[in-house]
Amino acid sequence: MTRPLVSVVMPVFNTKKWLGEAVEGILSQTLNDFEFIIIDDCSTDGSYELLQEYAEKDHRIQLYRNEKNFGVAFTKSRAIALSTTDYLASQDSDDSSFPERLQLQYDFLEQHKDFWVVAGNNVIIDEEGKVIGQRNYTDSIREIILKKSPVSHPTTMIRKSHFLEVGGYQNIPYVEDYDLRVKMFVKGYKIKNLPVNLLKYRIRKGQVKSSKVKGTIKGTLWVQKKAYRSLHPSLSDRIYHFCLWCLQLLPDRLILAIFKLLEYK
Repeated sequence: MTRPLVSVVMPVFNTKKWLGEAVEGILSQTLNDFEFIIIDDCSTDGSYELLQEYAEKDHRIQLYRNEKNFGVAFTKSRAIALSTTDYLASQDSDDSSFPERLQLQYDFLEQHKDFWVVAGNNVIIDEEGKVIGQRNYTDSIREIILKKSPVSHPTTMIRKSHFLEVGGYQNIPYVEDYDLRVKMFVKGYKIKNLPVNLLKYRIRKGQVKSSKVKGTIKGTLWVQKKAYRSLHPSLSDRIYHFCLWCLQLLPDRLILAIFKLLEYK
């Protein structure tokens, strides 16, 4: 048997309500030569049982379960360690990928060997799947990376070899993905945002962006300060960093409202 072209990795924790949409979005991709590595992080809402049903029907699904709840960074790292390809596509268990996502990303990385990651834009949906906004990402990576994540993590496809080269994910609460992007950029690897929608990104109660907003800000500030040693921040970077620090003084709901106003169309 030949190796699949792409490994899709998906950590799962208590997202049964939206899990079917996430799984089916991957199973219906136009590029169908992939392995789908799913690890349940000790869900208690029936997510694992639902995944067992999907795994029995589709041989591309490789289903695992952690012995206890280890968190997102550990679970993603475990899924990557189990993968057998050099292309790793991230999928969150409450989002839904558009059908041509994997094909577009695989083709780009095959044709552009100097890039380590390719991502794209998001259609923003609410808990019930209603479209509530749009988030686009720029290719002006240098102008963005010391301010915020330059890509939408759930839309990323990366080269596994480069991921391993920088030591993979660090156990930094809420911002392990942003830290990874910065480390790769410091190494000189290039980042691409395709000017197309690749994913329906769900905003819901309980997710990190909503429930751990100040922890996310704190982690972001730490990653940026660490990066200053290698990347010389501009005046606008420092002003943004200061404004981000000031946001911690505001109530969580107001911070989220400001974020949505600035980032969503």
